[in-house]
Amino acid sequence: MAPCLKVLVIDHNQTRLASTKQYLESVMHSLDRDDLTLAIVTASSADDATTELYSDGDIQAALLSWETEESLSHDESVIDAIKAIRHELPVYVTAEDDIGFDIVKRSSRIEAFFAVNEIAADPESALAYIVNDFDDRSETPFWTAYKKYAVETNDSWHTPGHSGGASFRGSSYINDFYKFFGRNMFISDLSVSVDSLGSLSDGTNAIGKAQNLVASTFEVNHSYFVTNGSSTSNKIILQTLLREGDKVIVDRNCHKSVHYGMVQARALPLYLDSILDPKYGIFAPPSLGQLKTMIDENPDAKLIVLTGCTYDGLLTDLRQVVEYAHQHGIKVFIDEAWFAYSLFHPQFRQYSAINAGADYVTHSAHKVVSAFSQASYIHVNDPDFDKDFFKEIYAIHTSTSPQYQLIASLDVCRKQLEMEGFKIINNLLRHVQELKEQAEKFTRVRILDADDFKQMFSHFESDNIGHDPLKILIDISALSYSNQEIHRFLMDEVGLEIEKFTHSTLLVLLTFGGMRSKIVRLFNALNKLDAGHVSLRKSNRQKALPVAIPPIHLATLPSDAFFGKRELVELKNSVGRTAAALITPYPPGIPLLVPGQKIEQAHLDYLDALSSQKLTIQGLHDGEVYVIENEE
Repeated sequence: MAPCLKVLVIDHNQTRLASTKQYLESVMHSLDRDDLTLAIVTASSADDATTELYSDGDIQAALLSWETEESLSHDESVIDAIKAIRHELPVYVTAEDDIGFDIVKRSSRIEAFFAVNEIAADPESALAYIVNDFDDRSETPFWTAYKKYAVETNDSWHTPGHSGGASFRGSSYINDFYKFFGRNMFISDLSVSVDSLGSLSDGTNAIGKAQNLVASTFEVNHSYFVTNGSSTSNKIILQTLLREGDKVIVDRNCHKSVHYGMVQARALPLYLDSILDPKYGIFAPPSLGQLKTMIDENPDAKLIVLTGCTYDGLLTDLRQVVEYAHQHGIKVFIDEAWFAYSLFHPQFRQYSAINAGADYVTHSAHKVVSAFSQASYIHVNDPDFDKDFFKEIYAIHTSTSPQYQLIASLDVCRKQLEMEGFKIINNLLRHVQELKEQAEKFTRVRILDADDFKQMFSHFESDNIGHDPLKILIDISALSYSNQEIHRFLMDEVGLEIEKFTHSTLLVLLTFGGMRSKIVRLFNALNKLDAGHVSLRKSNRQKALPVAIPPIHLATLPSDAFFGKRELVELKNSVGRTAAALITPYPPGIPLLVPGQKIEQAHLDYLDALSSQKLTIQGLHDGEVYVIENEE
């Protein structure tokens, strides 16, 4: 099926609107593009245009007829309204030649200007321009070249050693591996010797072109592909920006890769406090008040590191953070692993790290959008970006034999965000709204929303914290079944794999692969649990967690503790010693102890309170913990 270029034509003159539509449709035949169809949607006012954009996510261009010089302000506001909904949508303007300069000076968001007399003399010019832009936006430089090369079936005399799957096909022992994945998987597992596809470490040829397109789509100065996850992306950024002893203000709730990255960089972290709701076990973003106080007290800090969207979908008003940090000459790095679609819908854009002006942003392109696992983006907007040093750090962390399938998935993931990201998100938001409306009849199961978070966290409203409704947080505290029984029911009997449990919640992610039928199946399972139509053992549920994780007080630089001599001691005998490793209860994955931190009785009490949940405590070894050896 040929792709469709759907153009929204905006003109308050109904007669001219009809003739423009007819003109475009007739000219399309002369472009000789059998691989592309054209559809025209019309609007005679700004309100009609925005209505069309919200209801029709397939629109790929807007053509605005700019009437007169007197209408400049009005027509400029139409462009702003379009871009507020679809920032990636190109807007073209047609008007009389003599006001062309006035128009393009009024708005930097115009893709191209066409004079009325120019179109009359060359009827194909405007449409050909729009079509070429459509082709450029939907291009996949790496995927296209990669697919072409793979199917050519060249005789391989280089790595990888399986030679397009030959070593699997000819084996009596492992040919089932080949049969399971299929021929294309193996012929596309290529060597880095393919010069035409480019080098990941150098960003050349097709890979370089694909990365440049990502930067254009995300409206940043530079974008880079990372094939071993945002954990590595985070470490690359931290080691690029920080030197030994540099102060970095960091959200304690950051992913453990951030904590490890600071250890590698030998930086001095200044931790913002965790804010925990004990009933639900949910962590909020740090308060803006504490963040600003930390900045004021540490004007020599080099960097601020925050999580843009928490695991549970809570969103920081990052524009306030960036503006205050930049006033003090501090760079801002946002781990936005769970929020890669933030730019592509107006409901989320105000909380987007890129839109807020952050200097560095990482996106896990596999978590909620459509790349393969381990595929990640690094985005850079820092005007002081040291590209050469970044590339050195990038080379330290990047394999010289990257998996080409991961790179290709990053290329096509960008295309989907550019061409249909808004449409997909709009559909997902409708799905989750329908689920909430249907779930209102439940008596024991609830879907939590912004009103609930306002009750949990005193700074929710004052700090303008938001919530991503695609992270569906379900309150199961009123059910009389254990977590283990609920999990078993959802997995074994209903076939639902849940993202995360706490003692009183389920977290369900509605990703780009979310479909209405999946929502219906989820509702069916929740309906059974709520009605008690399940054969599960009842048990007393833990009512709350400890009120807070004890704050972090560092006795030494984390890197000194981590890389120094260490020994294992029993946890019960560790009070007063200095931790030499991360201790992290999972879920939710918030460090309880970091290297260089004095262990207190409160930490042991916290772990004891978690014991009934049967969580994994990462960094705890059969009841023992690593501490600095031979402390005075």
